[in-house]
This record gives sequence, C-alpha cells and structure tokens, in this order.
Amino acid sequence: MAPDEKDKPSQNEMRAFAYRLLGRREYSVFELEQRIRRKWPQATEIMVLLDALVEENLLSDERYVESFVRFRVQRLQGPLKIQAALGQKGVSDALVTRELDARSHEWPDLAVQWLDRQNTGVMDFDAKKKYYRRLISRGFTHGQAMDAVNRTHSTLD
Repeated sequence: MAPDEKDKPSQNEMRAFAYRLLGRREYSVFELEQRIRRKWPQATEIMVLLDALVEENLLSDERYVESFVRFRVQRLQGPLKIQAALGQKGVSDALVTRELDARSHEWPDLAVQWLDRQNTGVMDFDAKKKYYRRLISRGFTHGQAMDAVNRTHSTLD
C-alpha cells in the first residue's frame, strides 16, 4: 500500500467525523467541507459525502442560516454584521437576504434594546454620538442606529 493511500480516510471515517461535528451544532456545507479538508487534506470524494449528508437532511444551509441568525440576534447584533459573518461561511446571499428580511421588523427594536442595556440615563449630544458609532459597529444600519438613539432619553442642551 502506498503511503498516500494509507493517509486517505475511508468514507466511514469521514462520515463518523462529520456526524461528530454535526452532533454539536449546525454547519454550512462549505464550513463542513473546510473542516474535513483540514483534517484530511489528501481526502477525495468529500463532495460525495457532503451531497449524501444533504440528501439525508443532516446538513442544511437553510437550517444553518436560521440557527446562526437566531444566535446573533440573541447577542443583539445588527443585520450588517450578521450578513458579513455569514458571507465568510460560504452561504448563498439569497439565503442570508431571505432570513434577514424575514426579521426586518425586529432590527429597530433590537438596536433600542441594546442601547437600553448600555445606557440607562439621560443622553447628551456627545453620548448620542458615541452610542450611534457603537450601534454602527454592531452591524446596525444608519437608520436603525439613528432611530434607536432618537428613541432614548436626551437632554435639550
């Protein structure tokens, strides 16, 4: 047996590894492929395994996007940051857009919720600028950040 063939995993080994990973959390197809390739760079027929897992409904980009967005919303992150993070996970833009649009009514209230946790007092103009920048860095749009800042208590200075 050649040394290359000895290092190649069997389909059963790759499947067992995929099961272990999928037992912990959802993965995108791209992300799971990367994990398998990292463990076995010389492996062949990875796509066959991934296609079989998708066919068996054990691997689903739709489920992954739903789970990912739900988790990030619980962490009070905005849609732009979530979209950027999902872009790095190899998920199609159409899936991401569909899931984020389905939650479009939540984003302004989510920004206000984050702001209320950060600041309980009255905000002056400088504090509004600071929290606006922080909302933008959390992935909220300009409109969502402005709405949240304007809905909080402010001084009339």
